[in-house]
Amino acid sequence: MSLKSIIAVGAILTCSSLLWGCGNNGNNANQASQQNEPGVQTESWNDPKRLEASHLEALERMEKDHIHRMVSLSAKTDGDQVMTTLERSSQKLEEMRPLAEMLQHEGHPALLQRIQEMSSDIEGSKTVLTQMKNNPGNGKIKTQSSKTDALHHISSFREYHQYMQGQVQTLDGKH
Repeated sequence: MSLKSIIAVGAILTCSSLLWGCGNNGNNANQASQQNEPGVQTESWNDPKRLEASHLEALERMEKDHIHRMVSLSAKTDGDQVMTTLERSSQKLEEMRPLAEMLQHEGHPALLQRIQEMSSDIEGSKTVLTQMKNNPGNGKIKTQSSKTDALHHISSFREYHQYMQGQVQTLDGKH
């Protein structure tokens, strides 16, 4: 049974290495790196531009996934869940930051710039949510169903933050 497990793990690692298009340092380096991080980092250091591009794509997928989760929630009634999703987004960005800083030193600053922009938008949305949470429960900021439909065009943290900021301005206008 354990021999089958070892063979299965070896086959998965070998297939993963081949799928990533390795060939720079052999399978051993890629297998070692895959135990804690995806093998892309080890094999792509010879091509920082490709490494940056792959992480920018991963960042975009993460953003779309997290925005999709938040769009399905109402900031007023599900504020804690929205805040949790924003916290997870922040955490994922921070996990990528050391790599982005290394890439910047290699002359590829796009990933770090994108992380900083996204982090700023996320922090802004957190502030807005905190304002909503601290507001007396008078229902003035409750997201109406017609406005929830408008959320579906949102595809970035920046657009989400702008929408949330609009909600607070609406509240401020009603005072």
